[in-house]
Amino acid sequence: MRPSRRTFLCSIALAAMAGAARASSPGSIRFGVTVSDNVCFAPAYAAQELGFFEEAGLKVAIVRLRGADVAEEALAAAQVDVIDHVVAYTGRDISRGNDARIIATVSLGFLGWSLIVRTDSPITSVRDLIGKKIGVGPRLSVGDMAAQRLSDQVSGRFELVHNGPGALVPALRSGEIDAMLFSASVTQREVAAGNARLLLDMTEPADRTAIYGYAASAEAREKRGDDLRRFLAAILRATAYMKENRDWSLRFLKSYVRVPDDAFAAILHDRIIANLSSNGETKADDVERAVVLAARAWDAPAIMEIPVQRVFTNAFLPDDGA
Repeated sequence: MRPSRRTFLCSIALAAMAGAARASSPGSIRFGVTVSDNVCFAPAYAAQELGFFEEAGLKVAIVRLRGADVAEEALAAAQVDVIDHVVAYTGRDISRGNDARIIATVSLGFLGWSLIVRTDSPITSVRDLIGKKIGVGPRLSVGDMAAQRLSDQVSGRFELVHNGPGALVPALRSGEIDAMLFSASVTQREVAAGNARLLLDMTEPADRTAIYGYAASAEAREKRGDDLRRFLAAILRATAYMKENRDWSLRFLKSYVRVPDDAFAAILHDRIIANLSSNGETKADDVERAVVLAARAWDAPAIMEIPVQRVFTNAFLPDDGA
């Protein structure tokens, strides 16, 4: 019987951190993760649990990192080979002089992102929130990008409150903020508990804005191309498996987000897993949409000066002949 995700993380995390300063050996990948319950990256954990990495002849060590900035530093220092990442962050990282590159796009659009209000709130539309307080997560995050998208849609501005979900959730419950805009693993949990109601689901399958992806270091791209291809192939295989085997996915997702609710897991599967990229391909227009939106949301016009072709490569996708 294969180890569970939690057991897997506990058994390898210390060893991975201890060996992080050393170069990876052929046939292994050090995968740095910044958020443990982002459903867009669940297929990476599913690939481990299903044995797909092992079948690909690859050893994957998961290194727990504290946030995107730390992850970018670890990637630049070749302490990890790949990280879970926001596509637009890569443009920002390059503007700082680093050479990260998106090697696969995971999601297009704000899959699973939801705008919620307290159950007893009088607010009934996004326009009702103009000028009011919306909690969106840390500053310079995907939450800012999602809020910018909403602001554009209603031609109005909100008062954004930046903090982690551990602070924003009680702030919403107490009425300190009027709404919360965050990923499904947080917002849908509040709805399921009866503490909030859904005002808007931002999942739009037609949205072509590249949001999340896997970023690889320059060293891994230059020296470990075969390993990167096997890594992505196993993840894409797991993505397809999760889409095709809904019952298995629901059981896995309940463990992944640590919530025993079948309905909650179904929301995560149907709004996120079902809409994840099947081939990991990154397109310049999709990246440009993300960078432009992020530049406006973060007031960071410098990232638009980075050619989008520097932000990504499709050379390591499993079906690519390069």
